[in-house]
Formats: sequence, structure tokens, C-alpha cells
Amino acid sequence: MNGKLSQKFVTSSHVRIVGFKPWNDYNLSSWSAGQKVKFHSHPYFQTIQVLDGQLEVDYGDGWKVIDPGYVHILPPDRSHRLQTSTGHRQFGLNFTVKADKMGLMTAVNRMFPVPTIQCMHFLAAWDEKLTENSSSASSAKLRLLHTLEEWTINLIETKEKSSHDPEAMRLAKIIETWNCRSINVADVAKGINCSRAKAQRICNRRFGCGIMKLHEKMRMEEASRLLLNSGLRIGEVADTCGFGDIYSFSRAFTRAVGVPPSIFKHRIKNG
Repeated sequence: MNGKLSQKFVTSSHVRIVGFKPWNDYNLSSWSAGQKVKFHSHPYFQTIQVLDGQLEVDYGDGWKVIDPGYVHILPPDRSHRLQTSTGHRQFGLNFTVKADKMGLMTAVNRMFPVPTIQCMHFLAAWDEKLTENSSSASSAKLRLLHTLEEWTINLIETKEKSSHDPEAMRLAKIIETWNCRSINVADVAKGINCSRAKAQRICNRRFGCGIMKLHEKMRMEEASRLLLNSGLRIGEVADTCGFGDIYSFSRAFTRAVGVPPSIFKHRIKNG
């Protein structure tokens, strides 16, 4: 995301009531930079998938950054607050309180008993079907329900696969240990006893990107967390994250996040 991208986010929302269990309503929304929602809770299960930009969520233990391709998954009655320093676009889905005959709501509650941020690819076809006018044609309504069912099942399956993918989990843990320095792909591959090519395939299969990109994402997630929660100055964050100077850190952060660290750190507080 480039430095100008955040300018395109303006507050807007495409909201549709579904009224078919287990889904109550969904939205395709854009939040403008600096927008925030105070601590609150609700009696239903909620999911928000970030499609562009960045969203931050706090469950009471500090801000966590949600990048594109990740889903904020919130069980009922959990206090949380939201904000976006850069602006973002999202697919938000609110479930019904009562269970459905298919058992999707039961499965979702079983798989996600605590607040979770999960990696999951969002298909372009879903975006098209979710914005399609379904008010006049029964076939369009059926396509909408099929899309919501497909998205929900994909959320469950992604969780199940991550629980049974020890290679990918070990790879992610190793990459995380390189957060404070430049990464060496050969050493990462050696850490999971495979070739560089296989390590890249594992990373792409589970996280949808290569090792270098995942490392950059993890590094910027840690930098974002420190900027939001630690009280450290920008130079101290740069040093903690292994950058030689504040200028190289600022360039890397702006390239990855879309705004300079100074704006990211202060926009919410002063907004």
C-alpha cells in the first residue's frame, strides 16, 4: 500500500439485512483515517475481514493490527474497541443469536471460543456477489446466501487446516524470531528441515505470500503494536525492530502500512 492510498478511504457503507439464520446482516464498509469506536459488546457473533488498509482492535489487552486478508473474529458479549489510523475497507458479517439447522453457528462458536485474528483469502467473486442487487430476483438471493455460506465454511475450514499444519506453524514461529533483523530464507528453510523452494511453497499455501513478504508483515505488525501500545518514541521502535536508523524504518513502515509512523502513532490520539 502506498502513501497516498489512505486518502481514498471515506466513511461509506453498503449494509444488507439477510434475516436468514445464521446471518443477520453484513456490510461492505469504508472507514476514513482516524475513525474509532469505543469499548462495547453485543450479544451476537461478529466477524470483520479487512480488504484494504488497516484496522486495529483492542480486546482489553492492547491494540492488535489487522491487515488485508485477515479476519477479526469476535464471540458474543466480548468487550472490544476499534480504530483505524490509515483508513480501511472491510467485509463485516453479523450472525444471528439463534443457531441454524445446518449447524454453521454451532461450528463457528465451537471453533472460535475466544477473540481471534485469522488469515483468510477473500475471493473477488465474493465481493461481486455481495454487492449484487438481490431485491428483485430469487436467483440473486440464492447466490447471496450461497456466498455467505461459502465464506463461513471457508472460515471454519481455514481454522481447521491451521490446526493441522505443523510445518506452517513452525515456519511462522521461526520467521517471528527474525522480527528484529533482516531475514535469511535459507536459514528459515533449514529451521524446518526442508529446501528453500519447499519452505516458500509452505508459506504461500498457508499465508498466501512468500517468506520475505510474511517477514515484512510480521515486522510491521510488531512495529504497529509498539507504536500504539508501548509509549516508545519512533526512534526507539525503529531500534527495537532492528532498523539501522529512523529514516529507513520510516520508509519501510510507510511502504507497508500506507502512512508514516508519526501519523500512525498520533492520528488516533489527536483525532
